[in-house]
Amino acid sequence: MNPIVVVHGGGAGPISKDRKERMHKGIVRAATVGYGILREGGSAVDAVEGAVVALEDDPEFNADTSLLSH
Repeated sequence: MNPIVVVHGGGAGPISKDRKERMHKGIVRAATVGYGILREGGSAVDAVEGAVVALEDDPEFNADTSLLSH
């Protein structure tokens, strides 16, 4: 089986070329995290959670996880 990882990184509105590059790196990082979890035998839910956490931890995606600690 060859798992497929799909990550949606937002992108509403105009995005500068520099920011687009940073966002692409963040999406690749999130997909890599999710794929790594699947490759190690993790569940699809764990892979999605890992990818989402990677996006939430990336300031380019405006997840504002600082609100979670209050």
